[in-house]
Amino acid sequence: MIDAYTDRFDHPYLLALVPVAGVLLGLSAVAEIAGINSVAGFLALYAMVALIICVIGYAALYTLAYSTEVLRQWRISRSDLE
Repeated sequence: MIDAYTDRFDHPYLLALVPVAGVLLGLSAVAEIAGINSVAGFLALYAMVALIICVIGYAALYTLAYSTEVLRQWRISRSDLE
């Protein structure tokens, strides 16, 4: 039953963080030009956090997909032995 749910691991909201980070970096540049350096720094920080969350999320998804495939192959090889 779990095989039906683990054929493809994906999370569309993780990839949506990339344009959000781009917008935040753009707003940060505008704030820096306007002379509001503290706001620009926080916006750049939030953009980096969004990108880090995206990278960690996809690393976790790919790790889960890999471990599920290894487990599936192990079960197949084990069922052949019995």
